[in-house]
Amino acid sequence: MTLHPGAVWGALLALAGAALILLTRQGTPAGALAGLVVALFAAAGFGAAALLPLAIFVLGAGLLTRVGRGRKEGLGAAQANRGRRGIPHVAAKLSVPALAGALAFLHAAPGSILALVYVASLAGAFADTAATEAGPLLGGRAFGLRGGGLAALPHGVPGGMSVGGFLAAALAAFAVAAGAHAVRLLDSAPTAWIAAGAGFLASVLESLLAGTAWGTRMGHFGRNVFLSLASAVLALSAQALGWAGS
Repeated sequence: MTLHPGAVWGALLALAGAALILLTRQGTPAGALAGLVVALFAAAGFGAAALLPLAIFVLGAGLLTRVGRGRKEGLGAAQANRGRRGIPHVAAKLSVPALAGALAFLHAAPGSILALVYVASLAGAFADTAATEAGPLLGGRAFGLRGGGLAALPHGVPGGMSVGGFLAAALAAFAVAAGAHAVRLLDSAPTAWIAAGAGFLASVLESLLAGTAWGTRMGHFGRNVFLSLASAVLALSAQALGWAGS
């Protein structure tokens, strides 16, 4: 049980990030503190490199929430509380990345496996947020699963996704994975593609789940937990099948 050599720099970056979240009012004080804990776990297990994909998600989600807010409010698709994230948001979308960082710190599993879980779950989280926030701005009709078939839905309804939403989700998942590969948290391009693909596919599955009775019972935060777990499972399955190459 040893700190990653880059953990100190990572902790400093995590503190700076938490301060930025508070200053820009992207999160509540409790939410910023919870995010700081996640970042510290990530830094302890993976080093400072882990902060880049995390920052891409957190800061990117905050930016997308604010862009075009007036139009999204008119469509009924804007986040409540002006998009400020609290502890439930952090717990739902960042518990799996935090767990991966903690397990890496404890050397409970191979670092490469845990890094893939960490990045894939962040890719899924950002893909989901991007689809929700950018989809209404990119236009086009939204569709979702209702009564066993696809139905047209208003933007902002759980499970509704448009062509623009799919595009935004794919780009967001790719951005997280590309960032992780750029700092060598993921050491190969095929592995980065697996993380991006798993995150994107998990966001699609979450949207389909939202239109079912099970999805309704799970609620928003429950579906976000499902999203993170599905991203990790899909990524690990793809790697186990040898899709990452040699």
